[in-house]
Amino acid sequence: MHGTTTGKDIFNEVSKTITEYNLKWKQVQCVTIDGGKDMSGTKRGLVGQISTACEVGGFSKPIFLHCLIHQQALCLKYVDVSCVMKPGVSVVNFIRSHALNHRQFRDFLKEIDSEFVDLPYYTAVIWLSCGKILLHFFELRSQIDLFLTEKNKNKPQPLLSDYEWIWKLAFFADMTSHMNHLNLKLQGKTNLISDYFVHVKAFRAKLALLEGQVKVKNFAHFPCCKKFHAESKVEFPSSFANEIISDFKKQFQERFADLDAKKK
Repeated sequence: MHGTTTGKDIFNEVSKTITEYNLKWKQVQCVTIDGGKDMSGTKRGLVGQISTACEVGGFSKPIFLHCLIHQQALCLKYVDVSCVMKPGVSVVNFIRSHALNHRQFRDFLKEIDSEFVDLPYYTAVIWLSCGKILLHFFELRSQIDLFLTEKNKNKPQPLLSDYEWIWKLAFFADMTSHMNHLNLKLQGKTNLISDYFVHVKAFRAKLALLEGQVKVKNFAHFPCCKKFHAESKVEFPSSFANEIISDFKKQFQERFADLDAKKK
C-alpha cells in the first residue's frame, strides 16, 4: 500500500483482493489483526469495516484474532527485565560500539577457544534478541569480567561480582530461552490455528510447572541457574523469580483470552 493506511484504505485493498480471486465476504472465516487502531478499531478500523460489510450482506462475522506471535512477544515486553537488560546492554555497547574493543574482545575469545565467539547487539524490534543477548552475556560473564578489568586498569567490575544480579541474569536467560522456543513454534506456513492454540496452552502449563520448581529451587528446566548454583555464594531469589513467572502467567491469560473464548 502507498499513501494513507486508514481502516477504510485497508478494507478497500482487501476487498479488491477478494474480488480478484472471485471470493465472497461470507467465505471469510477468520481475520488476523495487530493492535493498531486502523486494524482493530470496531468502528473505523478494519474490524469495523468488515463487520459492517457482513451486516449489510446478511451473514455472520468472521472470527477476529490478534496476531499470536505479536501477542507472545508483548508478554515478554510487559515483564520488567530492565534491572538486567540496562546494565547488560550498556556493557555490550561498550564492547561492540568501539571497533578496537570489539576486535580485541573477539581475539580474546579465540585465544581461549570460547564456545561463543562474539556478543550480539540488542535490537528491540527483533523478538528473539533479548533471549540471545542474555544467554551470551551469562555464558561469557567471566570473559567479559576479565576483559573489562584489563580495560579499566585492573579495577574490579562491581556488576559481575554481584551474585544477586548474576542470579537474575541467569534466571532471565532461562526464561527468555523458553519464550524464544515458543516463538519459533508459532512460526511457519503449514500449521493451523488449532496447532498454535495447542502450543499456547502447553506453554501455560509449562509456566505452572516452572513456578512450582522455582519455589523448591529445582533447576531441571533452568540450565543457566543450575550452572550458577554450583558457584554462587548467595541463595537463589525465589520470591523474585515467582513474581516474574506470575506476571508471565497473567499476561498469557489476558492476551490470549480471545483464543480461549473461541476454543470450541
